[in-house]
Amino acid sequence: MKELLKYSVIAAAAVLSFASCEKEAAENAIMGPAENIFSVYPLAIVPPAEGGDFDLIISGKEAWKLEVLETNVEDEDWCTFSSISGEGADTVRITVTPSFSPTVNRSMVIGVTGAERTLRAKVLQGTLVLGEDEVLVNGQVWATKNVDAPGTFVAEVDQIGMYYQFNRKVGWPSEGKEAPEGWSSEYVNDGTDWLPENDPCPEGYRVPTTAEMEALWNIGATWVTAANTGFSRDGIIVGISAEAAASATKETLKSLGGLFLPQSGWRQADGTIDRDWLVAVRSGTSLDHISGSEADAGKGGMSLGDSGGYRDLVGWGDGNKERAAMVRCVKDL
Repeated sequence: MKELLKYSVIAAAAVLSFASCEKEAAENAIMGPAENIFSVYPLAIVPPAEGGDFDLIISGKEAWKLEVLETNVEDEDWCTFSSISGEGADTVRITVTPSFSPTVNRSMVIGVTGAERTLRAKVLQGTLVLGEDEVLVNGQVWATKNVDAPGTFVAEVDQIGMYYQFNRKVGWPSEGKEAPEGWSSEYVNDGTDWLPENDPCPEGYRVPTTAEMEALWNIGATWVTAANTGFSRDGIIVGISAEAAASATKETLKSLGGLFLPQSGWRQADGTIDRDWLVAVRSGTSLDHISGSEADAGKGGMSLGDSGGYRDLVGWGDGNKERAAMVRCVKDL
């Protein structure tokens, strides 16, 4: 009797141990697609803020239909599908657009309905994380500093950096009134926008379009002085209202969501510095791509502003290509 009790206790312990191992194995198992039964994989897709393409694998032999069951944003086009119906095993490519929200995770519950049941998968997108030298304006991530040598930013937000001609990846010095060594004003007017291979912005950034620069002027473009802001030179604060810009300082500007564009001028056709009382910023849209009634509103090449409230998007001679000005980049999302 004692022996029977002993073996009963051992057997019970073994059963409990086996059940515990089974539970642990189940908790740590990696679920994958099942070939012969109706299933979807993965059950959760977690894209980064940058978005991208992701695969939803449908298994089994049944006819199926895909639909959006719920989403937390009004516009469902942030998440699209290569197909919404089919039969048998298939892979649906899910395309997620970039998110510019630093606070809200976009989410969507997808339903895939077969012969007898609906299976669910969820897309949950990460929020935008701004870098130390980035500000979000108009749904666009802007660098807070100008381009220095190709592929680099200046150290401080109030430094001019180097000057760049249109669609060229050669930086010219912003100091010195004379034409620098090697300067050439020869330019072929080919009507081309700024090409990616000629972009001087650091990796992950690009020269802004004329429309993006115009949007900054339209939100707010306020002339400020070095004495008021703590910057080393006068310039224009863009992207916030005049009221907010009036109280901005070097320490608070980023938290207010604004950008400082230093007074800079440009290097003109003979290579000498000109109009150094202006803010002059390069943009990457060619004037030759603007025609008809849009010509006056969409000139490309440079954006200009001064202390008197003058704002312009100049396009003389296809964006004034031979002249060089500072560059402020946007993130290439």
